[in-house]
Amino acid sequence: MKRVDTEDQQIQRIKDFWHEHGKGIIAGLVIGFGLFYGWRYYDAHTMAQKEAASEQFEVIVAQLEAGGEQAQVDAQNFIQNNSGDVYAHLLAFELAKQAVVAGEPATAVTALQIVRDNGSAELKAIADVRQARVLLAQDQHDAALSAIANITEEGFAAMVAELRGDILLAQGDHAGARTAYQAALDASDNNAPLAEIKLNSIPAES
Repeated sequence: MKRVDTEDQQIQRIKDFWHEHGKGIIAGLVIGFGLFYGWRYYDAHTMAQKEAASEQFEVIVAQLEAGGEQAQVDAQNFIQNNSGDVYAHLLAFELAKQAVVAGEPATAVTALQIVRDNGSAELKAIADVRQARVLLAQDQHDAALSAIANITEEGFAAMVAELRGDILLAQGDHAGARTAYQAALDASDNNAPLAEIKLNSIPAES
């Protein structure tokens, strides 16, 4: 059966790809764009900006992992200033993770919203799920349900159904939670190991 990566594995795969190929892709796009219009040179300034963004991304990730308030400020500024760039989206995930650990859910929600608004389909789906989890932890159940309402990316069905079950159960909707957990099991390729436990934990009479 087809193997389904976890969210962290999907993000790491994208990070690794851009770390290895990002500058080459950017260079190729700029050069190709120039050739298309008959230019005999490419925009060195744009290349320099992209390379600087890549290097800054690496530095800020290291700072976030080391901790410190300034690192969060630098990360937020980078994300806001490069909201359409994949480096900003990957950094947003790191910022959100660190913010949750630090007990700052609002910062996590804001960072993930940048990806939800500007990211690729796969990254957007991951951001939807993670934001829903943060909102669930804050008992913002309706907002959490809304965050995952439109996920259609392949490989997310079981994960989303299980999370929907968690949210509905937190709302006291046992019947809805049971249906969602069953949907997770039906969609799962061994990717929802807790769904059956959660399903069986709901009293039959509820």
